[in-house]
Amino acid sequence: MQPRSSAWSLATIYGALIVFASLFPFEGWRAQGVDPRVFLTARIPPPYWTWFDVNTNIAGYVPLGFLLALGMLRDGRRARWAVPLVALLGALLSLGMEFLQIYLPRRVPSNLDLSLNAAGALVGALLALWPVALLFPT
Repeated sequence: MQPRSSAWSLATIYGALIVFASLFPFEGWRAQGVDPRVFLTARIPPPYWTWFDVNTNIAGYVPLGFLLALGMLRDGRRARWAVPLVALLGALLSLGMEFLQIYLPRRVPSNLDLSLNAAGALVGALLALWPVALLFPT
């Protein structure tokens, strides 16, 4: 039996960092009288976007996608589904973070952030295919 990949532990730690970064400063939680789904139907791009935000939202989820896919690819049972499953997991984590930001007055949820984060997880998953194919050929 193949030993469990350390990618799982690293992905868990990195996921916790994403939660921390997404919800910091963790204060002022309150319902603001806004439908929590409102950001899903807002126009893209929002009026307040910057290229820095675009790049950091993609780059922030690439390592998570890479680590999750690496763990799945090393675990032969899930290798076939690694890329689509990681893309889905990245999108769900981002959706949760954006949804929770509705309740933090100093944070602004965004469907653009959601899309870019999901894209970052997908890019990371795709990048994981290359070293696994080189190091662990079937």
